[in-house]
Amino acid sequence: MTAIGGFFGLEPGGGCAVWHGGAVALTSGRACLRAVLELTRPSRVFVPFYICDAALEPFRRLDVPFEFYGLTRSLDPDVESWPAGAGVLCVNYFDLKSRGADALSLALGARAIVDDTQAFFRRGRGRGWSFNSARKFFGVPDGAYAYGPRASEIRPSAANDAAPAAHLATRLTGDRERAYQQYIAAEAQVSCDVLAPSPLADRMLGAIGYEAAREARRRNFAILHERLKSANTLPIEFTLDAEAAPFCYPFLPSCPSLHQALWQREIFVPRLWPEIVSRPDPGYAWERDLAARLLPLPIDQRYGSDAMTRVSDAVLEAAS
Repeated sequence: MTAIGGFFGLEPGGGCAVWHGGAVALTSGRACLRAVLELTRPSRVFVPFYICDAALEPFRRLDVPFEFYGLTRSLDPDVESWPAGAGVLCVNYFDLKSRGADALSLALGARAIVDDTQAFFRRGRGRGWSFNSARKFFGVPDGAYAYGPRASEIRPSAANDAAPAAHLATRLTGDRERAYQQYIAAEAQVSCDVLAPSPLADRMLGAIGYEAAREARRRNFAILHERLKSANTLPIEFTLDAEAAPFCYPFLPSCPSLHQALWQREIFVPRLWPEIVSRPDPGYAWERDLAARLLPLPIDQRYGSDAMTRVSDAVLEAAS
């Protein structure tokens, strides 16, 4: 049985241009965030509790104070107003919360930082800052893009020549276990240093068929939503705007975690983000529950309708 999900192998060619030609190219999303923090030097930043630990690394490296804020059940900030002068980091979760991200950027201008790492195809946020990540969407060793009012001032110190790429090639050979171990090692080397993408990533990102990948994600998202919407308890708006190309189809079952049941069916669905459950900060029950139970189902360009039928059938069987 062919496995579904998990990390990418080498990305096939078919493109002719970089999608984010108007942005500053860096090695990772966290490098983009660090570059923004270095330029703006906020006195403190409000950060959603529902975010990976890796996104907190730039704050700690630069000694920028941050405070967590909670989310409503529709994944909007559960905050009535933001303190004057503070920065706000918000996440465009799954590329389904873009409207709120645009509203925050309009209201706060350069105080707003939008994490668009789950929304590769978005190109900037007007008056605010934003950044995207290629690694979450394509089989490339690194690559990310920063937008903002002073983005032209970002100066990468060098190219990330050390970006590991062995896992991408090994996956193509079919040695899935060895490729996964290489992938784990590669992820551990992702840096928040303000570096340009590796030369290999630059070359690969210029050869991707972006429009085809974008349409595949939209099509696969629609298939899963049609088949799973009646069983999905996540109370957010699932309508895609014209620019959306979601990172995944977020499915929240009414039962405890189904991750193990799907893994046994060779459908590899990650946990976003398991470290949240054990953070010592009090409260944030909704975010901890999401980290434990949410299934980010794969919808990427590697798959067609048959794979989506297999995924949805497996989810419904496991949830029954």
